[in-house]
Amino acid sequence: MSRIGKSSNDAGETPNESQNGNKPSNSSGSTSHSKPSVSPFGFSSAGSGMAKGFLDMEPTSAGGGDGKSGSHAQDDRPDGFHRSSESAAESRRARRQRADLPPLKDDPMVKAFKYIGTGLVFGVLIGGIGYNAGPYTEEEKEQGFKDDPEQNVFQQLWHRVIRRWENTFVFFSEPATEKLLPDSNEYTMPYTLVLNLDDMLIHMDWSKERGWRIAKRPGLDHFLAYMASMYEVVVFSTQPSHSGMLVMERIDPLEFAPYRLYKDHMRNIDGSNYKDLTTINRDMSRVIMVDISQDSIKMQPDNVLIGRPFYGDANDNWIEQMTEFLEYVHMMEPKDVRPWIKTYAGKDAAREFTKWEGSIRSKLVDEWEEKRKNAGSWKSWVFGGVPSDLENPPVPDFDKFRTMMRENFEIRHKEVLVMIENERKQNEEEMRRQMKDMTVWKMVTQFVGGLNQNPETPPPSSSSGAPVSAADATNSHSNK
Repeated sequence: MSRIGKSSNDAGETPNESQNGNKPSNSSGSTSHSKPSVSPFGFSSAGSGMAKGFLDMEPTSAGGGDGKSGSHAQDDRPDGFHRSSESAAESRRARRQRADLPPLKDDPMVKAFKYIGTGLVFGVLIGGIGYNAGPYTEEEKEQGFKDDPEQNVFQQLWHRVIRRWENTFVFFSEPATEKLLPDSNEYTMPYTLVLNLDDMLIHMDWSKERGWRIAKRPGLDHFLAYMASMYEVVVFSTQPSHSGMLVMERIDPLEFAPYRLYKDHMRNIDGSNYKDLTTINRDMSRVIMVDISQDSIKMQPDNVLIGRPFYGDANDNWIEQMTEFLEYVHMMEPKDVRPWIKTYAGKDAAREFTKWEGSIRSKLVDEWEEKRKNAGSWKSWVFGGVPSDLENPPVPDFDKFRTMMRENFEIRHKEVLVMIENERKQNEEEMRRQMKDMTVWKMVTQFVGGLNQNPETPPPSSSSGAPVSAADATNSHSNK
């Protein structure tokens, strides 16, 4: 019995407890082993770990074989963690019964929708292939679509489908239209100036406290107005049109830059957006683009000047320096601006041109100083070279022309601003007069059909009393 009790104790059971129902004594004088603690998961904290836990779940036969000892041993575990061989047998029986069940059948409505959906998908697919496999239209032939005569009929059909599907995705990578600017006419400026907007003319910043803020580069308002007197100004932004338009309305309300291009007008190649100047419908020999991004100008690098980024510095003077270069181009009127632009490839054109102008001025002043020193010597009488003005140093010709251009612009610009202000006041007065004369009946008649459908309401008349049309009123208002 001692051997059996010892082996039973090793297995985590006490034969005295299973046979007699008496718990062993835990006194210090007892030679029997104390019962190991059981974790909430049903495993003993002593013994052989996981294996010991699995052994505890099995019924024991050491207590006489009637199964009472095993069940009694499990009663010492916490509630909810009893496991028996009968529950395992029941779970195996349930699995066998589920395996023998027939498969579930779909609801008739669900099955019908599946068939209809599958039929629609295949129908649309086959219809799309048939539609795209048709002969090329005249418009497609003008775009360069044509069949290969060396291919058989099936190959031609297949290539038509592939070519048209590829052309469908071109919509997302090509500019919105082939001509982003209208055709030039006699009133178009001889040169086109394309200016980048983001982080060059403005800088946009967002903060949690103030939201979005726009910082205009110092001198931007005057710069756009001045450039509009010499160039056809185009502002090209990398922002989407729905946000870029709002920004342009804020910084250029008078539309000195009448043409605004956005991200929608860029060309997408391999996931990257590029500004393609060939789409602006202008002679490339007379197009100057100023940008800060090296990636967006890769398509026409010979037409692009590298600008200086702007991040909100209130003391920035880039516009002043860039204005001098653009004035010089306008004064010299080159037939092709690209050789001039190539001179400043990879450099800050505004800063380099300012240095060049400074060197010309310094050279003229040095020559003038030398001639003035020799004015009273015999060399000046023999060889000449006496400066005509001994008091004032010479001024380069480009500075003289620049001064004249700026003075003339200031005069014209003030006249334009006065005209715009008078136009605004007239529009406000006209709106107030119309709101004052507007009655509920007139509002209703205009809403349902307009004044022309109401014979009792006389048409608007001029100061002489003769009726005038809306077009005549608009033309007379614009002529003012």
